[in-house]
Amino acid sequence: MRGFTHRISRELDRPEPSRPVSYRKTYFRLLSYAKPYLPAVTLVLLFSLASSFLGVLPAQVMGVAIDEITGHGQIGIREQPTRSAAPSAEAGEEAVPRPPRRPQLFVAPYIARFAEIVSVRWLGSFPPVIATALVIVFAFLVLFLLSQLVGITQRILLAKIGQSLIYDMRGQVYAHLQRLSPRYFEDRPTGDTMSRVINDVNSLEQVLVGPIVELVGNVTRLVFVLYFCLIWDWQLTLLALVAVPLLVASTATIGRILRENFRIARQKIGELNTILQDNISGIRVIQAFAREDYELARFNQKSRENYEISVKIATIFALFRPWIEFLNQIGMLVVLGVGSVRVMRGQMNPGMLVVFFQYLPMLFGPISGFTRFYNTIQRALASAERVFEVLDTQPEIVSPPNAIVLTRVRGEVEFRHVHFAYRPGVEVLHDINLHADPGEMVALVGPSGAGKSTLVQLIPRFYDPIKGEILIDGHPLTQLELTALRRQIAIVPQDPFLFNVSVKENIRYGRLEATDEEIVAAAKAANAHEFIEQLPEGYDTLIGERGVKLSGGQRQRLAIARAILTDAPILILDEATSSVDSETERLIQEAIDRLVQNRTTFVIAHRLSTVQHADQILVMEAGRIVERGTHESLLALGGLYARLHEIQFRTDATGSPPRTSPPAQVPFRDREEEPPFSLDLDSIS
Repeated sequence: MRGFTHRISRELDRPEPSRPVSYRKTYFRLLSYAKPYLPAVTLVLLFSLASSFLGVLPAQVMGVAIDEITGHGQIGIREQPTRSAAPSAEAGEEAVPRPPRRPQLFVAPYIARFAEIVSVRWLGSFPPVIATALVIVFAFLVLFLLSQLVGITQRILLAKIGQSLIYDMRGQVYAHLQRLSPRYFEDRPTGDTMSRVINDVNSLEQVLVGPIVELVGNVTRLVFVLYFCLIWDWQLTLLALVAVPLLVASTATIGRILRENFRIARQKIGELNTILQDNISGIRVIQAFAREDYELARFNQKSRENYEISVKIATIFALFRPWIEFLNQIGMLVVLGVGSVRVMRGQMNPGMLVVFFQYLPMLFGPISGFTRFYNTIQRALASAERVFEVLDTQPEIVSPPNAIVLTRVRGEVEFRHVHFAYRPGVEVLHDINLHADPGEMVALVGPSGAGKSTLVQLIPRFYDPIKGEILIDGHPLTQLELTALRRQIAIVPQDPFLFNVSVKENIRYGRLEATDEEIVAAAKAANAHEFIEQLPEGYDTLIGERGVKLSGGQRQRLAIARAILTDAPILILDEATSSVDSETERLIQEAIDRLVQNRTTFVIAHRLSTVQHADQILVMEAGRIVERGTHESLLALGGLYARLHEIQFRTDATGSPPRTSPPAQVPFRDREEEPPFSLDLDSIS
């Protein structure tokens, strides 16, 4: 238990949420999402009021029945003269004294009047008790059915409102995630983000409308019950409520304890989702390295932590509920003792004592409902904070006010003294200057970690430089409308991302309005049509998550087809021919040759032979451009490019790379994530 407590304290020390938490502000912020549905919520509240009033009346009907059975009822008193002759004072007998006036049930006079009407008009040949019994049964049945009908309508409306709110909020969270920069996702586990969008948003349904309606219903039911009980016997009512202050204090104390535990529980679920998502995505690697047992141990560890916090919460509830029941029983015992004395003294009818017993759960039920409401709020607020943390994360990259909207650019790209760092103080690009005219091909070569991929990611403005500026057609990127800018750029990454949909839908992602004929034309231009036709369902074949059913070369050609269909004036090719066999490389290279026509193209080169005809070649090392020129001029220069070319030429000739010293270690996060060359170039200077 000590170890468990230590782990919990560690979790509470985590910086999540990183900002001060105001649960009151969070709750009212949640309620603001119900504003568009205010008319529907008002209707539900009216149904709740009606349901609460109807719900307290059947107990009174039962009390009337008890009074009639025991001879204390108002109807029975009216019927006494008709059942036997009343004693005559003239006969020298004393008149029977009328019983003392006692508190009367609210529904009793209405039932009495209706029973009298039924007896006179329709059941005159039957004894009056028959009419009385029928009216009592009918009244109980009608009130029950009305209460159920109102409750059904209320629950249906409530479900529609609740799901609409969840739909709105989930859409808002997802839309906001789409606007966040790649840096946000690099710093957070995917599974945790998924947990916030799915699990935490779902939890908010428990607090947005349903609990509010339940709270209103509990309050109105409590008001009705208190009103009747106080006018019948205010002293007995106050005695029955003697344990309420202790109940309220207990609820507040337990709520504070539960709130932090619910937050930890949500965090543990996010961590569990993260491991699950990673393991499913990386199942091939896990099996290839025979790490099933290792991953199972990791999963079980997180699952155990989730189990322990869940057991702790369940234990708190298990200890709390009997205490609440005990406080409820105190009121029952008071009513039983004092009420029995009053009935035996003739101060209260038996039927009213029965109603008191039935009303006590209705009296303590709403108070217990406040407890459930409070606990539900605590649980949901823990989820709400996680959701609002996402919504309150400001996108780093946004369109400026009065942004320039580009329709079709010429493709001129310029870097002016650009510096970039993933984190403050550690630059990965230093004073980058380059100029690409429309239609030019610019090749980026150099060792792994030199900054090539980082440089091209600045063009679609995935990140902003810390100094300097980047221009397209003379316009600084920071002045351009972001969506319009990115529609001018097509990207073919080394490891293309494909969706778990059909081949056709993956290609059409480049231009959603494209026709089937245009899709086929793009596939042919990408040398993909032939293998697509051989798939089980051709262009309608589902390719699995991330295109797992296709080879690397096939995925690459689909990505090229998607880029061809996009028809963007600026093209980025990030190691598009790496890690494939010679025949596939030839097909891909042919597709690339068609793709780059009349486009400004940035190519990150894997094999130097593929960029010999580039208009300009930029040689990068340690985040700087150390050489630039054409293939011939760089060879003549005899610098880094010439040495890279010589080593690769010897490698292609001998089939094995020369031995080199181990690459210099680059600090984590200061180097870009890009695949190594087929030979070790990091040690070359």
